[in-house]
Amino acid sequence: MAVATPSQINANLVRQYWNTKLYQESLLRDIFSSLRTQFDHTSNIDIPSGALTMEFNTEANNGYRTQTLGFSNALRATPREGDLQLQIGFEETLREKSMDAYYNEFSHAVSLYNYGIHFSSGTEPMGVNMDLATKKLGAYMEELAGLYYRQALLQRYSRNLTRSPVTVTQSWNSNWYVKNVSDANQPAYNTTLQTHTDNIATALIAAGTGANANLDARYLTALHHRITTQRWEPLDIGGGKNFILTIPSAQKFHILDLDRSDSTASGYFVPTHRWTDKERYMFPEGAALGKWLNIYLVEDERAPTLTISGSAAPFTLTPGYVHPGNVDERDTSVGARDVGFLLGKAPLVDMYPVKLHHKYDDYNYQKWEGKGAFGERGVQLRQYDDVTPTNTSLEQRYCCVCVWARGNVSN
Repeated sequence: MAVATPSQINANLVRQYWNTKLYQESLLRDIFSSLRTQFDHTSNIDIPSGALTMEFNTEANNGYRTQTLGFSNALRATPREGDLQLQIGFEETLREKSMDAYYNEFSHAVSLYNYGIHFSSGTEPMGVNMDLATKKLGAYMEELAGLYYRQALLQRYSRNLTRSPVTVTQSWNSNWYVKNVSDANQPAYNTTLQTHTDNIATALIAAGTGANANLDARYLTALHHRITTQRWEPLDIGGGKNFILTIPSAQKFHILDLDRSDSTASGYFVPTHRWTDKERYMFPEGAALGKWLNIYLVEDERAPTLTISGSAAPFTLTPGYVHPGNVDERDTSVGARDVGFLLGKAPLVDMYPVKLHHKYDDYNYQKWEGKGAFGERGVQLRQYDDVTPTNTSLEQRYCCVCVWARGNVSN
Protein backbone atom coordinates (compact mmCIF):
# COMPACT_ATOMS: atom_id res chain seq x y z
CA MET A 1 0.00 0.00 0.00
CA ALA A 2 1.45 3.33 -1.08
CA VAL A 3 2.18 6.07 1.39
CA ALA A 4 -0.27 8.97 1.10
CA THR A 5 1.25 12.18 -0.27
CA PRO A 6 0.15 15.69 0.61
CA SER A 7 -2.12 17.29 -1.96
CA GLN A 8 -0.46 20.68 -1.62
CA ILE A 9 2.26 22.48 0.24
CA ASN A 10 1.41 25.43 2.41
CA ALA A 11 2.41 28.55 0.49
CA ASN A 12 3.91 30.10 3.61
CA LEU A 13 6.45 27.30 3.74
CA VAL A 14 7.67 27.74 0.15
CA ARG A 15 11.02 29.45 -0.12
CA GLN A 16 12.39 30.85 -3.34
CA TYR A 17 16.08 30.94 -4.08
CA TRP A 18 17.43 33.60 -6.42
CA ASN A 19 20.55 32.84 -8.42
CA THR A 20 22.16 36.24 -8.47
CA LYS A 21 24.29 35.63 -11.56
CA LEU A 22 22.83 37.46 -14.55
CA TYR A 23 23.60 35.95 -17.93
CA GLN A 24 24.05 38.54 -20.65
CA GLU A 25 22.39 38.21 -24.03
CA SER A 26 24.81 37.49 -26.86
CA LEU A 27 24.83 39.97 -29.72
CA LEU A 28 25.46 39.43 -33.40
CA ARG A 29 28.98 40.34 -34.47
CA ASP A 30 29.29 43.72 -36.17
CA ILE A 31 32.10 43.85 -38.72
CA PHE A 32 31.89 47.65 -38.93
CA SER A 33 33.21 47.83 -35.38
CA SER A 34 36.55 46.76 -36.86
CA LEU A 35 36.26 48.08 -40.40
CA ARG A 36 35.64 51.71 -39.43
CA THR A 37 39.04 53.12 -40.27
CA GLN A 38 38.70 56.89 -39.96
CA PHE A 39 40.66 60.08 -40.32
CA ASP A 40 39.95 63.48 -38.88
CA HIS A 41 39.65 65.95 -41.77
CA THR A 42 40.81 69.08 -39.94
CA SER A 43 43.34 70.25 -42.51
CA ASN A 44 43.55 70.47 -46.29
CA ILE A 45 45.15 67.06 -46.70
CA ASP A 46 43.78 64.71 -49.35
CA ILE A 47 41.61 61.77 -48.37
CA PRO A 48 43.87 58.88 -47.29
CA SER A 49 43.34 55.91 -49.60
CA GLY A 50 43.19 53.52 -46.63
CA ALA A 51 40.20 55.13 -44.89
CA LEU A 52 36.59 53.93 -45.01
CA THR A 53 35.23 57.04 -43.32
CA MET A 54 35.77 60.79 -43.51
CA GLU A 55 35.23 61.95 -39.94
CA PHE A 56 34.64 65.58 -39.02
CA ASN A 57 34.67 66.24 -35.29
CA THR A 58 36.06 69.74 -34.77
CA GLU A 59 34.98 71.96 -37.66
CA ALA A 60 31.20 71.80 -37.20
CA ASN A 61 30.72 74.16 -34.29
CA ASN A 62 29.19 77.50 -33.36
CA GLY A 63 25.70 76.29 -34.22
CA TYR A 64 26.39 75.09 -37.76
CA ARG A 65 24.60 71.81 -38.52
CA THR A 66 25.73 71.59 -42.15
CA GLN A 67 29.16 71.49 -43.75
CA THR A 68 29.73 71.68 -47.50
CA LEU A 69 32.46 69.51 -49.02
CA GLY A 70 33.98 70.28 -52.42
CA PHE A 71 34.94 68.12 -55.38
CA SER A 72 36.68 68.92 -58.67
CA ASN A 73 36.52 66.83 -61.83
CA ALA A 74 39.60 66.00 -63.87
CA LEU A 75 40.29 68.00 -67.04
CA ARG A 76 38.74 66.43 -70.14
CA ALA A 77 38.54 68.98 -72.97
CA THR A 78 40.35 68.42 -76.30
CA PRO A 79 43.77 70.12 -76.34
CA ARG A 80 44.96 72.60 -78.96
CA GLU A 81 47.16 70.71 -81.37
CA GLY A 82 49.46 71.85 -84.13
CA ASP A 83 51.61 74.88 -84.80
CA LEU A 84 50.48 78.43 -83.97
CA GLN A 85 47.30 77.43 -82.17
CA LEU A 86 45.68 80.04 -79.95
CA GLN A 87 44.86 79.27 -76.29
CA ILE A 88 42.79 82.41 -75.72
CA GLY A 89 39.11 81.55 -75.93
CA PHE A 90 39.72 77.80 -75.76
CA GLU A 91 40.35 77.46 -72.01
CA GLU A 92 38.58 74.70 -70.11
CA THR A 93 36.56 75.82 -67.13
CA LEU A 94 37.18 73.86 -63.94
CA ARG A 95 34.14 71.76 -63.08
CA GLU A 96 33.35 71.82 -59.38
CA LYS A 97 30.72 69.87 -57.43
CA SER A 98 29.78 69.70 -53.76
CA MET A 99 27.88 67.82 -51.08
CA ASP A 100 26.28 68.91 -47.82
CA ALA A 101 27.10 66.93 -44.68
CA TYR A 102 24.82 67.04 -41.64
CA TYR A 103 24.68 65.93 -38.03
CA ASN A 104 21.86 65.59 -35.53
CA GLU A 105 21.34 64.50 -31.94
CA PHE A 106 20.99 60.90 -30.81
CA SER A 107 20.56 59.50 -27.31
CA HIS A 108 19.41 56.54 -25.28
CA ALA A 109 18.91 56.01 -21.55
CA VAL A 110 18.39 53.10 -19.15
CA SER A 111 16.65 53.09 -15.77
CA LEU A 112 17.01 50.73 -12.82
CA TYR A 113 16.02 50.29 -9.18
CA ASN A 114 18.51 51.19 -6.52
CA TYR A 115 16.94 49.78 -3.32
CA GLY A 116 13.77 48.48 -1.71
CA ILE A 117 12.92 45.81 -4.29
CA HIS A 118 11.86 42.26 -3.30
CA PHE A 119 12.69 42.80 0.37
CA SER A 120 16.38 43.21 -0.34
CA SER A 121 18.55 46.17 0.37
CA GLY A 122 18.90 46.72 -3.34
CA THR A 123 19.56 45.01 -6.64
CA GLU A 124 23.34 45.00 -6.35
CA PRO A 125 23.42 41.28 -5.42
CA MET A 126 22.36 40.65 -9.02
CA GLY A 127 24.89 43.07 -10.42
CA VAL A 128 22.17 45.48 -11.54
CA ASN A 129 23.98 48.72 -10.97
CA MET A 130 25.39 51.66 -12.84
CA ASP A 131 28.45 49.74 -13.99
CA LEU A 132 26.22 47.23 -15.76
CA ALA A 133 24.09 50.03 -17.21
CA THR A 134 27.19 51.75 -18.57
CA LYS A 135 28.42 48.58 -20.26
CA LYS A 136 25.04 47.96 -21.83
CA LEU A 137 24.83 51.53 -23.08
CA GLY A 138 28.27 51.14 -24.65
CA ALA A 139 27.20 47.98 -26.48
CA TYR A 140 23.96 49.64 -27.55
CA MET A 141 25.72 52.65 -29.02
CA GLU A 142 28.20 50.44 -30.87
CA GLU A 143 25.31 48.56 -32.45
CA LEU A 144 23.60 51.86 -33.27
CA ALA A 145 26.73 53.08 -35.06
CA GLY A 146 26.76 49.93 -37.18
CA LEU A 147 23.09 50.49 -38.06
CA TYR A 148 23.82 54.09 -39.08
CA TYR A 149 26.67 52.96 -41.35
CA ARG A 150 24.53 50.38 -43.15
CA GLN A 151 21.65 52.84 -43.53
CA ALA A 152 23.98 55.43 -45.07
CA LEU A 153 25.48 52.90 -47.49
CA LEU A 154 22.04 51.76 -48.66
CA GLN A 155 19.84 54.85 -48.16
CA ARG A 156 22.37 57.71 -48.23
CA TYR A 157 21.59 58.99 -44.71
CA SER A 158 21.52 57.56 -41.20
CA ARG A 159 18.07 57.53 -39.64
CA ASN A 160 18.72 60.28 -37.11
CA LEU A 161 19.26 62.79 -39.94
CA THR A 162 15.61 62.36 -40.97
CA ARG A 163 14.52 63.86 -37.63
CA SER A 164 13.95 67.55 -36.89
CA PRO A 165 15.66 69.98 -37.32
CA VAL A 166 17.77 68.41 -40.12
CA THR A 167 14.91 66.45 -41.72
CA VAL A 168 16.54 65.07 -44.86
CA THR A 169 14.82 62.41 -46.99
CA GLN A 170 16.45 59.02 -47.32
CA SER A 171 16.94 57.83 -50.89
CA TRP A 172 19.04 55.08 -52.50
CA ASN A 173 22.71 54.63 -53.24
CA SER A 174 23.31 55.47 -56.90
CA ASN A 175 25.48 52.38 -57.61
CA TRP A 176 23.83 48.94 -57.77
CA TYR A 177 25.00 45.58 -59.08
CA VAL A 178 22.29 42.91 -59.09
CA LYS A 179 23.11 39.24 -59.66
CA ASN A 180 21.59 37.58 -62.74
CA VAL A 181 21.05 40.90 -64.52
CA SER A 182 23.18 42.02 -67.46
CA ASP A 183 25.35 45.10 -67.10
CA ALA A 184 23.19 46.96 -69.61
CA ASN A 185 20.08 46.37 -67.47
CA GLN A 186 21.49 47.30 -64.07
CA PRO A 187 19.42 49.92 -62.17
CA ALA A 188 20.01 53.38 -63.61
CA TYR A 189 20.24 56.31 -61.23
CA ASN A 190 17.52 58.94 -61.46
CA THR A 191 17.13 62.17 -59.53
CA THR A 192 13.45 61.35 -59.00
CA LEU A 193 13.32 58.96 -56.05
CA GLN A 194 10.29 56.99 -57.24
CA THR A 195 11.80 56.50 -60.69
CA HIS A 196 15.05 55.29 -59.14
CA THR A 197 13.08 52.95 -56.86
CA ASP A 198 11.19 51.56 -59.87
CA ASN A 199 14.46 51.00 -61.75
CA ILE A 200 15.89 49.04 -58.82
CA ALA A 201 12.73 46.98 -58.30
CA THR A 202 12.51 46.17 -62.02
CA ALA A 203 16.06 44.81 -62.00
CA LEU A 204 15.43 42.76 -58.84
CA ILE A 205 12.28 41.23 -60.33
CA ALA A 206 14.12 40.43 -63.57
CA ALA A 207 16.88 38.71 -61.56
CA GLY A 208 14.38 36.33 -59.97
CA THR A 209 14.85 34.31 -56.81
CA GLY A 210 16.42 31.16 -58.25
CA ALA A 211 19.91 29.74 -57.78
CA ASN A 212 21.26 31.89 -60.63
CA ALA A 213 20.56 34.97 -58.51
CA ASN A 214 22.79 33.74 -55.65
CA LEU A 215 26.35 34.90 -55.10
CA ASP A 216 28.90 32.85 -57.04
CA ALA A 217 32.30 33.07 -58.75
CA ARG A 218 30.80 34.41 -61.96
CA TYR A 219 29.30 37.37 -60.11
CA LEU A 220 32.58 38.17 -58.38
CA THR A 221 34.45 38.14 -61.69
CA ALA A 222 31.82 40.38 -63.30
CA LEU A 223 31.93 42.70 -60.26
CA HIS A 224 35.70 42.97 -60.63
CA HIS A 225 35.20 43.94 -64.28
CA ARG A 226 32.63 46.58 -63.29
CA ILE A 227 35.07 48.04 -60.75
CA THR A 228 37.44 48.69 -63.66
CA THR A 229 34.93 50.01 -66.19
CA GLN A 230 33.17 52.29 -63.67
CA ARG A 231 36.53 53.55 -62.31
CA TRP A 232 35.61 52.97 -58.67
CA GLU A 233 38.34 54.10 -56.29
CA PRO A 234 40.02 51.34 -54.25
CA LEU A 235 41.28 51.19 -50.69
CA ASP A 236 44.99 51.07 -50.04
CA ILE A 237 44.91 48.07 -47.71
CA GLY A 238 46.68 44.74 -47.51
CA GLY A 239 49.68 46.03 -49.40
CA GLY A 240 47.77 46.99 -52.56
CA LYS A 241 44.77 48.65 -54.16
CA ASN A 242 41.88 46.50 -52.93
CA PHE A 243 38.17 46.51 -52.15
CA ILE A 244 36.06 44.96 -49.38
CA LEU A 245 32.83 43.10 -50.15
CA THR A 246 30.54 42.40 -47.20
CA ILE A 247 28.85 39.00 -47.56
CA PRO A 248 25.48 38.24 -45.90
CA SER A 249 25.69 35.06 -43.85
CA ALA A 250 23.17 33.26 -46.08
CA GLN A 251 25.36 33.88 -49.14
CA LYS A 252 28.65 32.51 -47.81
CA PHE A 253 27.37 28.95 -48.32
CA HIS A 254 27.09 29.57 -52.04
CA ILE A 255 30.66 30.77 -52.43
CA LEU A 256 32.33 28.16 -50.21
CA ASP A 257 30.42 25.09 -51.43
CA LEU A 258 32.97 22.63 -52.81
CA ASP A 259 30.24 20.71 -54.64
CA ARG A 260 29.40 23.62 -56.94
CA SER A 261 31.35 24.08 -60.16
CA ASP A 262 31.01 27.87 -59.85
CA SER A 263 32.10 27.97 -56.22
CA THR A 264 34.91 30.29 -55.20
CA ALA A 265 36.61 27.39 -53.43
CA SER A 266 38.97 27.08 -56.39
CA GLY A 267 40.38 29.23 -59.17
CA TYR A 268 41.23 32.81 -58.22
CA PHE A 269 39.96 32.39 -54.68
CA VAL A 270 42.66 32.93 -52.02
CA PRO A 271 41.65 31.28 -48.71
CA THR A 272 42.47 33.06 -45.48
CA HIS A 273 45.21 30.60 -44.47
CA ARG A 274 47.21 31.89 -47.43
CA TRP A 275 46.85 35.50 -46.37
CA THR A 276 49.67 37.45 -44.80
CA ASP A 277 49.48 38.27 -41.09
CA LYS A 278 48.85 41.91 -42.02
CA GLU A 279 45.80 40.92 -44.05
CA ARG A 280 44.38 38.60 -41.38
CA TYR A 281 44.60 41.27 -38.70
CA MET A 282 42.53 43.73 -40.75
CA PHE A 283 39.22 41.94 -40.13
CA PRO A 284 37.32 40.57 -37.13
CA GLU A 285 38.30 37.03 -36.18
CA GLY A 286 36.27 34.49 -38.10
CA ALA A 287 34.61 37.05 -40.39
CA ALA A 288 37.09 36.92 -43.27
CA LEU A 289 36.08 34.34 -45.90
CA GLY A 290 38.77 34.77 -48.51
CA LYS A 291 39.88 37.00 -51.36
CA TRP A 292 38.81 37.04 -55.03
CA LEU A 293 41.31 38.91 -57.21
CA ASN A 294 41.56 42.25 -55.35
CA ILE A 295 38.28 41.91 -53.41
CA TYR A 296 38.35 40.85 -49.75
CA LEU A 297 35.25 38.83 -48.84
CA VAL A 298 34.05 39.45 -45.28
CA GLU A 299 30.96 37.97 -43.66
CA ASP A 300 28.38 40.43 -42.34
CA GLU A 301 26.02 38.82 -39.82
CA ARG A 302 23.96 42.03 -39.75
CA ALA A 303 23.62 42.47 -43.51
CA PRO A 304 20.39 44.26 -44.53
CA THR A 305 17.60 42.80 -46.66
CA LEU A 306 15.30 44.31 -49.27
CA THR A 307 11.64 43.51 -49.83
CA ILE A 308 9.76 44.42 -53.03
CA SER A 309 6.08 45.40 -52.88
CA GLY A 310 3.85 45.87 -55.91
CA SER A 311 3.23 44.07 -59.18
CA ALA A 312 3.87 47.12 -61.37
CA ALA A 313 5.32 50.60 -61.02
CA PRO A 314 5.23 52.46 -58.71
CA PHE A 315 7.03 49.85 -56.60
CA THR A 316 7.99 50.05 -52.95
CA LEU A 317 11.32 48.83 -51.58
CA THR A 318 11.54 48.20 -47.84
CA PRO A 319 14.94 47.71 -46.22
CA GLY A 320 15.29 45.49 -43.16
CA TYR A 321 18.03 45.98 -40.57
CA VAL A 322 19.24 44.51 -37.31
CA HIS A 323 18.66 47.16 -34.66
CA PRO A 324 20.35 47.35 -31.24
CA GLY A 325 19.53 44.55 -28.85
CA ASN A 326 19.10 41.90 -31.57
CA VAL A 327 15.87 43.50 -32.76
CA ASP A 328 15.92 41.85 -36.18
CA GLU A 329 13.52 43.43 -38.67
CA ARG A 330 15.02 41.75 -41.74
CA ASP A 331 12.86 39.82 -44.18
CA THR A 332 14.13 36.24 -44.22
CA SER A 333 11.52 34.88 -46.63
CA VAL A 334 12.60 33.29 -49.91
CA GLY A 335 11.32 36.28 -51.88
CA ALA A 336 13.53 38.78 -50.04
CA ARG A 337 16.95 39.93 -51.24
CA ASP A 338 20.27 39.91 -49.40
CA VAL A 339 22.32 43.11 -49.46
CA GLY A 340 26.09 43.46 -49.35
CA PHE A 341 28.36 46.44 -49.92
CA LEU A 342 31.44 46.81 -52.07
CA LEU A 343 33.59 49.30 -50.16
CA GLY A 344 36.29 51.42 -51.70
CA LYS A 345 38.01 54.64 -50.71
CA ALA A 346 36.17 56.54 -47.93
CA PRO A 347 32.57 55.92 -49.05
CA LEU A 348 31.13 57.51 -45.88
CA VAL A 349 31.15 60.90 -44.22
CA ASP A 350 30.79 60.86 -40.44
CA MET A 351 30.00 64.22 -38.83
CA TYR A 352 30.66 63.66 -35.13
CA PRO A 353 31.30 67.04 -33.44
CA VAL A 354 29.80 66.07 -30.05
CA LYS A 355 31.22 62.75 -28.87
CA LEU A 356 29.25 60.28 -26.83
CA HIS A 357 28.91 61.32 -23.19
CA HIS A 358 26.85 60.14 -20.22
CA LYS A 359 24.45 61.88 -17.80
CA TYR A 360 23.09 60.55 -14.52
CA ASP A 361 19.60 61.09 -13.05
CA ASP A 362 17.82 59.88 -9.90
CA TYR A 363 14.38 60.17 -8.29
CA ASN A 364 12.75 59.62 -4.91
CA TYR A 365 16.01 59.77 -2.93
CA GLN A 366 17.76 57.57 -5.52
CA LYS A 367 15.28 54.70 -5.18
CA TRP A 368 15.05 54.90 -8.97
CA GLU A 369 17.99 56.05 -11.00
CA GLY A 370 19.00 56.20 -14.61
CA LYS A 371 21.88 56.83 -16.96
CA GLY A 372 21.69 58.26 -20.45
CA ALA A 373 24.15 58.45 -23.33
CA PHE A 374 24.05 61.48 -25.63
CA GLY A 375 25.87 62.66 -28.72
CA GLU A 376 25.55 64.52 -32.00
CA ARG A 377 26.37 62.71 -35.21
CA GLY A 378 25.42 62.20 -38.83
CA VAL A 379 26.52 59.42 -41.17
CA GLN A 380 25.93 59.71 -44.89
CA LEU A 381 27.15 58.50 -48.25
CA ARG A 382 29.99 60.48 -49.83
CA GLN A 383 28.80 61.77 -53.17
CA TYR A 384 29.03 65.08 -55.00
CA ASP A 385 26.71 66.83 -57.45
CA ASP A 386 26.02 70.03 -59.33
CA VAL A 387 23.87 72.79 -57.89
CA THR A 388 21.19 71.64 -60.33
CA PRO A 389 21.54 67.85 -60.41
CA THR A 390 20.86 65.73 -63.48
CA ASN A 391 20.66 61.97 -63.93
CA THR A 392 24.33 61.89 -65.02
CA SER A 393 25.93 64.63 -62.91
CA LEU A 394 26.33 62.66 -59.66
CA GLU A 395 29.87 61.63 -58.65
CA GLN A 396 29.97 58.48 -56.49
CA ARG A 397 32.79 56.02 -57.20
CA TYR A 398 33.44 54.82 -53.66
CA CYS A 399 30.95 52.00 -52.99
CA CYS A 400 28.23 49.88 -54.53
CA VAL A 401 25.14 48.04 -53.29
CA CYS A 402 25.37 44.34 -54.22
CA VAL A 403 22.13 42.34 -54.22
CA TRP A 404 21.45 38.59 -54.35
CA ALA A 405 18.40 36.40 -53.94
CA ARG A 406 18.06 34.58 -50.65
CA GLY A 407 18.64 30.87 -51.18
CA ASN A 408 17.70 27.95 -48.98
CA VAL A 409 20.60 26.90 -46.75
CA SER A 410 20.78 23.22 -45.88
CA ASN A 411 23.42 20.61 -45.11
